[in-house]
Amino acid sequence: MKNLFTKISLLLGMILLTGLSLWSQDGGSQATIADEEKAQIRFNGLGRTIINRTEIGGEILASDSSTVGQVTDGEFLLDLKVNATPNKSSEVQAILRLRNEFGGFFGAGQSIEVRELWARGIIADFVKYRVGDMDLAMSPYTLFSPDEEGFVNKPGVFQPLKQVIDYEQFYTDENTRRLQGGKIDFGLNFGSVLEDMEVSSFIARIRGTDFTTIPNRLITGGQLDLSTVTFDDSLGIKADVGFNLIHTFDDLQSGNAVTGIRNTVYTVDYDLTVLDKDNMSLNLAGESGRSEVKRAERITDNEGTEENVTIEGTEEDDTFMDVGLTFKLKKQKLTISASYIDIGPDFFSMGAQSKRIEFENNEFRNNKTYYDRIGTNRLERQVSLFDLSRDRELYTFRTADRLMAYDPRYSNTLPYGDATPNRKGLKFGVHYGEEMDKINAWVDGAFLTEIRGQGTTELKDFTLIKAAADFNIHQFLDWKNMIKATFGVQYESTTRGGGEFEVVDLNSTLIDLGLEVEIFSKFDLLLGAKLFNSEGRDYVPILTGFNDVQDFPAPLVFDDEETMLGLGIKYEFKKDIYMTLQYNHFESVLGTDNPDNYDFQQFFVLYNMEF
Repeated sequence: MKNLFTKISLLLGMILLTGLSLWSQDGGSQATIADEEKAQIRFNGLGRTIINRTEIGGEILASDSSTVGQVTDGEFLLDLKVNATPNKSSEVQAILRLRNEFGGFFGAGQSIEVRELWARGIIADFVKYRVGDMDLAMSPYTLFSPDEEGFVNKPGVFQPLKQVIDYEQFYTDENTRRLQGGKIDFGLNFGSVLEDMEVSSFIARIRGTDFTTIPNRLITGGQLDLSTVTFDDSLGIKADVGFNLIHTFDDLQSGNAVTGIRNTVYTVDYDLTVLDKDNMSLNLAGESGRSEVKRAERITDNEGTEENVTIEGTEEDDTFMDVGLTFKLKKQKLTISASYIDIGPDFFSMGAQSKRIEFENNEFRNNKTYYDRIGTNRLERQVSLFDLSRDRELYTFRTADRLMAYDPRYSNTLPYGDATPNRKGLKFGVHYGEEMDKINAWVDGAFLTEIRGQGTTELKDFTLIKAAADFNIHQFLDWKNMIKATFGVQYESTTRGGGEFEVVDLNSTLIDLGLEVEIFSKFDLLLGAKLFNSEGRDYVPILTGFNDVQDFPAPLVFDDEETMLGLGIKYEFKKDIYMTLQYNHFESVLGTDNPDNYDFQQFFVLYNMEF
C-alpha cells in the first residue's frame, strides 16, 4: 500500500510540476487565460456514497437456519480526475480512486488505486494519437460490446444502480470496449468522387502473462472508411464504405506457454443512400465478412533451439452477411427498417461476441453480492432480475476466447448480440419520435432459425419481439413539472420439433413499467416494476475449445416468475448531483409451492456527485 501511495504521489507531482513549468514558460503572471499555449490543470471527478440494507425471506428459509436474515453493506468512494493540457497539442489525464467500505474503520477496507490513465494529442496537425486507457468500438461483428439482458426500457427508479454498474464497468451508449494500449487516427479530404477518407488503427493488451503457462494476449485492428460525394443532387445518392480488420493473438514469446490462439475477423460495411429528400430518405446498408481461428504453436528443433511461432492450420472459419433497408419519414419522425442476416455456425469474433454478464460462476466472476448461496444444501442461487439490475460482481468488460455462458430465460435468440453465430432470418424495427417528444416509441423484432442443429438435425426456431414507449405526460397537459411514464415489453419464443429428447419449447416475457413525477422543482417521486415469467424447456450445450459442442446436460426446465417493485424519491441539487432513497421488493417463484421460493427486500440511499 505504501509503495502504491508513493507511486500515485509521484504521478500527481509530475503532472503538477509539468503544468507549472509550462505555465511559467508562457510568461508567468503576465500570461492570460486566452493564451492557447498556457498549460491548464483541471480537477474534477465523481463522489459516491451508497448504503444498502437487504433482507431475505420466503419459503426457502423455513428449513434454512444458517442464512443470515439481513445484511448491510455500502461504500464511500471518490474518483479524483486530474486533467492537464501542457499545450494545445497534447493532453494527459489520470483518475485516482479512494474507496472505503461501509464499516471500515482505522484503515480497514480502504483502497487507493489508479482507475484510469491516458495521454492523447495531435502530431503535425494531422495524426491524432492516444496511449493508455481508451474506449473503442468498430462494427457489431468486429469490436463491440452488446447490450446486456434483463432490460427493455429502464424505469427511472431502477436507473441509479444500473448507472453505477455502467460507470464501474466502463460501459457507454456507443457499445465501446475498455482497452489499454495505443491508437492513431487521421483523415484525408478529396475533391472528386471521394469526399473524404478516415483511417484508424490500434493495438492493446487484453490479458497479461503469468510468465509461465499464460502468455500475453493482444488485440489489434483498424478501420478504413471512405465517403463519396453526392452523385445526384436531385436524389441525394452517395455511399459510405468501410473496411474493418481485427486480430487477436497470444504472444508465445512471453512466458512458457507452447500453444495459443489466433482470431482474425475482416469485414466490409456499407451505407448506400438511395434517396435523400427533405421529407424522406432510403438507405441500403449492411456488413459482410469472414472469421478465422487458428492455433499457434512454439516448437523446438532437435538441438533444443527454439524456433519462431508457427501456425498449424485453420481450426475454424466461417462467414456472415447482414443486409437491409432503412426508410425514414423525417417530418413524421418515423423510421422503418428490415434486414436479413446469415451468421455462420463457426463464425467467431472475440471482440464482438464477449458478453457483459458472467452467468457462469468461474474464475472471472466473484460471488454474487447478495446471498450467493441459500437453502439447507447451500446451493448457488441462480441469477435473477434483482442481480442483473444492481450487482456489479456479475458484470465484466473482458474479452473471452470462447462463447460465454448465457441464460436462455433472458435471451435466447441473440444472446451474443448481432454477432450471435448459427442464426439466419429476418430482423425488423419501427421507431417513432425523439427523446423529448410527447411520445417516443419503438418496436424491434426477429424471426430466426438455426443454420446447423446442435446434437440433432432438427433446428431451433426463434421469435423475438421488443417494444418500448416513453410518454411525456406533462406535455399533453401543458404542465411545467415533469410527469413521465415508461413502458417496455420483450417476448421471446424458442421451439424445436423432433423426438422426446429433441423437443424444445421455451417462452419468456419481460415487462418494464415506470413512472416519474416531479412533485416540485428537482424533487421526483419514482415508481417502477419489472415483471418476468419463463416457462418451458431448452437444451443449452456445454462448449469446449473454439465453440465446439462437448456435451448436452439434462434439459433445462423452467416455470419461473419474478416480480420486482421499486418506490423512491430523488432530489437533484444541481445537474449530476443528486440523492435518492429507495425501497425495492423482489420475489422469485420457481413453481407453485416450491420450497426454494424466496424474496428480497432492500432499502438503500445513494448520493452521487459529479464535479
